[in-house]
Amino acid sequence: MQAAVKLDDVRTEFAAIEFPRAGEQSQPDRNAVLAARSTIQSAVVDNEFLADCIALELKLISATEFPRGLTPFFTIPDLGIRFEFGYWPPGGTPGPHEHNTWTITAVCHNELEVRTFDRAESYRRRELVPKNNFSAEAGRVGYIYEPSIHAPINTSADWSVSLHISSSRVGEPMEDCAGLVAGLTSPRRRRMPPTTHPYARVVAKRARTQRVHVLARALAGMNVAGVPRLLDECAALGSHSTRKLAARTRGRTMALDEPGTYVLRRTHPELMLSRRIVGDTVALMTETTAGPVEDLAMNIVAADAIAYAAEEPVFDARDLPGRITDEERILIAEALEDSGLFTREA
Repeated sequence: MQAAVKLDDVRTEFAAIEFPRAGEQSQPDRNAVLAARSTIQSAVVDNEFLADCIALELKLISATEFPRGLTPFFTIPDLGIRFEFGYWPPGGTPGPHEHNTWTITAVCHNELEVRTFDRAESYRRRELVPKNNFSAEAGRVGYIYEPSIHAPINTSADWSVSLHISSSRVGEPMEDCAGLVAGLTSPRRRRMPPTTHPYARVVAKRARTQRVHVLARALAGMNVAGVPRLLDECAALGSHSTRKLAARTRGRTMALDEPGTYVLRRTHPELMLSRRIVGDTVALMTETTAGPVEDLAMNIVAADAIAYAAEEPVFDARDLPGRITDEERILIAEALEDSGLFTREA
């Protein structure tokens, strides 16, 4: 039986490859990048390796108040090589953008499509010139060596997760780019409200819980020793949906009628909420720096419950009013927590 691949094994193999030291501006030999890609190809299909990476990512998520873009959960100190997870909602893409140095990318969960462009022709014509399309399912590993233009996109109806291994030089200005190319962008970062605004807490909580949930889904399909502990960490960091997933995976059940199981508190005490009814739909509206936004929409049957949530800063899910069943109270409370507007009290 082949020995399991751990993150420490990958670090050891990378250390044996002739990469530039951290801070050096030189590009590694192509064979070095190919060797690293081969190492990742063997590792990314091993659940022991993925569980090691997820364990560090959960620590990063726990310690990060306002999550942003790609952030390394692990860096090889002497080499400055970074390991980062990318999260892709359905339709998610950074748009066509350039990489100035080598990068290895592996799909860990679900799938991605990668569109590449002829960089030289694109700069010559001053417009993007398509080159290839690649379908990348879980376990597929690709790499970039020379400066290049590409556009990953999640064309599926589910979330995807990718692993990115890159030089510390990623993001440095491109020195040979004379002129602009129509359609070429810097990797887009999601616009966040000022961190002082109450709604920033909602956006940050939503980003954290979405990431934790997709990691929990990946863990639920693994059969390695550390998974139960990691699922417990996901349950502690995630929303009600993640707690249900973790409980179901471990053969447990959750019931609303247990004392104190589901008390919700507004994520920020100064968050301003209101109810709006349009036809047979009720919406929970939130005041943001850009004005009111619709954060949750449900069938009109939940109108009284949504009005109650808009008024009460803290409440028990069992107290949601209206002509609804206990099961419907669970679903409404779960949606309120998953929205990021409310946080479950410990």
